Amino acid sequence: MDKMDFSLGNPQEEAPKRIEKKPKKKRTWLLIVLAAVVLLGVLAAVLWDANSFDGLRRSIIYARAEKDEHGCARLYDYSGDRTSRFASLDGSLLITSANQIRLVTENGAVRYEESIRFQSCGVAQKGGLAAVFDIGGTDIYVLDSHGLVRHMTADGQILSVTLNEKGYMAVTVNGSGYKATVNVYDDQGQPAFDFHSADRFIMTAAVSRDSRYVTAVALGESSGVFASDLVTYKLTSTEPSHTENLSGGAVYDVSALGRGSCAVAEDGLYFLSASGSLTANYSFRGDGLRRCSLDGDGFAVVLLGHYKSGSQCRLVTVDDSGEELASLEVNSDVLDLSVSGRYIVALFSDHMTIYDKLLNECATLDDVSSVRQVMMRSDGSAVLAGLTAASLYLP
Repeated sequence: MDKMDFSLGNPQEEAPKRIEKKPKKKRTWLLIVLAAVVLLGVLAAVLWDANSFDGLRRSIIYARAEKDEHGCARLYDYSGDRTSRFASLDGSLLITSANQIRLVTENGAVRYEESIRFQSCGVAQKGGLAAVFDIGGTDIYVLDSHGLVRHMTADGQILSVTLNEKGYMAVTVNGSGYKATVNVYDDQGQPAFDFHSADRFIMTAAVSRDSRYVTAVALGESSGVFASDLVTYKLTSTEPSHTENLSGGAVYDVSALGRGSCAVAEDGLYFLSASGSLTANYSFRGDGLRRCSLDGDGFAVVLLGHYKSGSQCRLVTVDDSGEELASLEVNSDVLDLSVSGRYIVALFSDHMTIYDKLLNECATLDDVSSVRQVMMRSDGSAVLAGLTAASLYLP
């Protein structure tokens, strides 16, 4: 064989370049992108329709709950009577009467139980806290979903107790030497502010959402005409920051609402800034106030009767700027009304209906013969309390 010479080449020369092949586009990535777009579209649609989102969340949380044919899950058993009052606290149920305070969980466990001797039992609730107090007495029990937070003793006979969302509490009492005294306590139960009224009766008071102001309802007379004054104090000053005179009639309630507060009067709703100045009002236009709730997320709910007696009413929602959101004619007696978040539940003699804040009907339950009190929850479910048991309605 002929001898063949193989050249190893010159290592100093530039190495030959390879022609790289362009990678083929993988269909997998295209499918992933398309799937993501579809998923985002579905998610956006669900979030846009808050009712659907809340329904999805309820179905996940209560997937294992045993529900009857009406969608009710029986969660609470207790021994109550016709004087019992209830509050729903983040999954726990508070049952109160003149003789007992009891807090039970959804699985039937008793978180707190106390025997009491109240003259008349009052319950104030805001957010995840409830205050159980003795009207005309001095005891106050503050509870959350886990049990007792604190037991307090007022400085005089209790007239009213209110809470704000941060846990600040305003206690109005009949004190010695004054017509009324308002004591404000912070979220730890420590005294934060107090003022005394020597010449006017104070019906109730409420701390603003930002916990910087307190507004009191003072009843009096001006030029021979009955009048109510809304007196607002900054918690760092003993002088009122603002006084608003309402000559249209008695003021029944005041509470933090939206960016300020709202006062419920005989003739309408009056909206105040946090510092107490009047920003708007909503007139009842001659209709009589039957029921009211200031627990909505930035809106108030009123049930107005067209006549002094009878069941012909209108249910109205009003935002914190005094604008009517919606109005609905009602031709049946409303036995109870509860509001939470953006939902409203009305208990009628033969059915119960859940609405959103625009009074669109979300769900209706016909079997309500054993229900005495309804408690709306912010996720769109409602607690239905009877004499000896309560259930959770999951629409």
